[in-house]
Amino acid sequence: MEIGKHIQYYRKRDGLTQEDLAEKLLVSRNSVSNWERGKNYPDIEMLWKMSILFNVTIDYLVKGDLEKMKKELEVGYFNQWSMVMIIAFSLLALFILPSFHYFNSYGFLVLVPLGLVGIYAGYRTEVYKRKIKQNNNLKTYEQILNYIESDGQNQDTEYHYHRPKNIVTLSIYCIIYFVLLFVLIMLFL
Repeated sequence: MEIGKHIQYYRKRDGLTQEDLAEKLLVSRNSVSNWERGKNYPDIEMLWKMSILFNVTIDYLVKGDLEKMKKELEVGYFNQWSMVMIIAFSLLALFILPSFHYFNSYGFLVLVPLGLVGIYAGYRTEVYKRKIKQNNNLKTYEQILNYIESDGQNQDTEYHYHRPKNIVTLSIYCIIYFVLLFVLIMLFL
């Protein structure tokens, strides 16, 4: 986030030390230091005081951060809806046999909500993918993948698949899923 750099720039522009700025804002010097280093961010009241002190608008102090936050939110929502879609369709596949075994021809009533959740999550994923694509001038799926994986830093380079950081956890989930699927098939066939 750029707000720390903006605070530091305006503080130095006006010839203030961190202690001077802290005195004027009635906060500790550590607070100013943390803001400038990006460890935490000032609340709206502090932004208002700094905008008056530096003679700039709050929007000008924060502008760069708003765009980055918007991009991070879009990527976060894309990832969340993708996960919901994967879970819904995985549960749908797991419950096909048991639902028809226990509920006979009414088994589809158990599966319909899972299918609808999966379809809706897929729709939301597509919506956020389109937003990311339009807002960042991305043209290919490869660029979208690069953008998602690199948080907007690397959209034009050639895409290389990177293993997930939690490959062990992912492997355990896959093994559990297939064991459950196998057990369910053996029980209901």
